[in-house]
Amino acid sequence: MRIGVGQVDITPLPGGELCGFAARIQPSTGVLDPLFAKVIYLTDHGRQLLWVHCDLIGFDGSIVANFRRWAQDELGLKHAEVMLSATHTHSGPPTIHLEAAGAYDSTYAEFLQRQLRAAAKLALAHTEAASLVHAAGNLDLAVDRRKKPSSHTESRVGGVGFRRPDGTFVAAILNYAIHPVALGPTNRAVSADLLGRAAASLAERLPGRPLVLATNGACGNLDPPALDVSVSQLETWGRQIADAVAPALATAPAMPGATFSTAIRVTSLPLDVLDPVALATFTEGALERGPRAGAWRPIFRGVVEHWRDALLAAWKAGSVPQQREVELFAINFGGVTFVGINAEVFSRFAEGLRQSAGQPVYVLSYANGDLGYLPTREAYAEGGYEVDEAHLFYGGFRFKAGALEQLAASAADLAHSFSH
Repeated sequence: MRIGVGQVDITPLPGGELCGFAARIQPSTGVLDPLFAKVIYLTDHGRQLLWVHCDLIGFDGSIVANFRRWAQDELGLKHAEVMLSATHTHSGPPTIHLEAAGAYDSTYAEFLQRQLRAAAKLALAHTEAASLVHAAGNLDLAVDRRKKPSSHTESRVGGVGFRRPDGTFVAAILNYAIHPVALGPTNRAVSADLLGRAAASLAERLPGRPLVLATNGACGNLDPPALDVSVSQLETWGRQIADAVAPALATAPAMPGATFSTAIRVTSLPLDVLDPVALATFTEGALERGPRAGAWRPIFRGVVEHWRDALLAAWKAGSVPQQREVELFAINFGGVTFVGINAEVFSRFAEGLRQSAGQPVYVLSYANGDLGYLPTREAYAEGGYEVDEAHLFYGGFRFKAGALEQLAASAADLAHSFSH
């Protein structure tokens, strides 16, 4: 197996909006730490993989489609050989459409495309031989923010390394499920938040100071223990995430003859479609449940009414979607599988997938886009932000109850395909 790596700065200029919190004063006022696009290119006996990972909240579908087109035209890579993933930091530029939480920045999106292409070219320009290593640890840092009867947390920390013959590392992949929101809505500085600190810490701990992709897992219901924390607390938590796997990864034996393979599957999931009458009823209920006073009330009202009006217009135009396609992008590293999903799945998804697959499996949320939340069936019965309100900000109908479980079955089948 041969690997090439590339990294470029994608930090936006101060003065632009930040994405992720509606309850935030805009625009940004500075840069706390830089954002990066990191690329790993793998090739082995005709197989190829170009993995682009960014310190961003996510990718609009157009960004993914444009980059994949370019990679095909300029680099000769197939659709199934290119994956884009994001950390989901809430202190970066708006690269997804999220109502009232940072206006989508098309100018930045154009800049981002140029930087992603530059990073990809760097990765392909030079490759070297490397062997695969894998290690796993546990960390009880993330908390279930919903505080409902079905509460669940994911403690698994995964690491895959690409080690040179001399023992130093070219690159590593870190995976942990947690919303990178530690800096909270009061923060107005650009930052990679928790996973940026974790990536930097792991790079320091491994020989060779490798390029580290700190990826997010099934974190739809998971937050850090607190928000609006100090930079020193952010550093501590980032170091804890890295430390959970660093010693074991540094000394892990090579996986003899291990290589990689990829597979894609698109699954159509049903939406909870409301007709115009039901839309009006839901809107009334949402406004009744929403804030009754304060600065947040008019913002929330605007979000709800914009959502209602857009969907009523879709009914009038005869273009109401009944389902949405979710892409599963699976990568198998010598028996260790990563499953990328263009949505925010709840943590039980990862646990169930590992049990079903019977092998190490890690979830990559925010891969190749972000369609919004996919809660568990139990969460629908309990209600809460992820079930009742999040889709208003994403601008469409929520997924039907049971959609997560349907996707889990498809993901398990995809993971099993690597063993046949």
